[in-house]
Amino acid sequence: MGAGHLLRWLAAAVGFAVGCGVAVWAVLWVSVRSTAVHVPNVAGIESAHAAAVIANAGLVARVQQGVFDPQVTVGRVAVQRPPAGFELKRGGTVLLYPSLGEAVQKVVDLTGMPLSLAEAELESERLTTDRRCEVEGQADAVVVLAQEPAPGTLVAPASAVTLLVNGRPREKRYVMPEFVGAAEVDATRVIRNLGFQLATVQPVSYPGVAAGTVLRQDPPVGGPVAQAAVVGLWVSR
Repeated sequence: MGAGHLLRWLAAAVGFAVGCGVAVWAVLWVSVRSTAVHVPNVAGIESAHAAAVIANAGLVARVQQGVFDPQVTVGRVAVQRPPAGFELKRGGTVLLYPSLGEAVQKVVDLTGMPLSLAEAELESERLTTDRRCEVEGQADAVVVLAQEPAPGTLVAPASAVTLLVNGRPREKRYVMPEFVGAAEVDATRVIRNLGFQLATVQPVSYPGVAAGTVLRQDPPVGGPVAQAAVVGLWVSR
């Protein structure tokens, strides 16, 4: 085989290999291009609608936890990843981050506050009362027992807070003191100081006992009584 013939054979072989390489590259390029999708721009669109737009483009939308963005209305897409115009393979995933509105703030602690003061505090913090749940007899006053979100939780301004309120103060209970044998004036003073109501004093003739001495009482000594209990006394005359 002459040198010229060998060179022609080598040139033909190289040309064939290059041609095959170019053909394979062309096929792959066409294949990739035919399955590539440009990510549509869904910024500022309501999340559900944005997800539908992404799906119509042949991609998969996944709504993520919201981000705070004062420039985008709450619930609309503030950030998308990848960004608009980026090429993805058909069926690729696009992450959508809906806006939560303005920057975060901490929820104040309202527990133990009177209801009127708690509502005023929420208003001053640019928060609102979502709803109010009431129970009775769980505290000595009309106060906030619990709240949701909890104190210290980060929320967007104008967020709503649910309050659990003690709607009716619980009745204070006492053990009935003993007044039998005490002077009427002393017994009367103690009864009124404790917040009890004094019924009409019943005079009783009882020889051998000094006038003005308590002979009997109702409720009896040692029994449980409410703060506004009515106490009856029988007093010697």
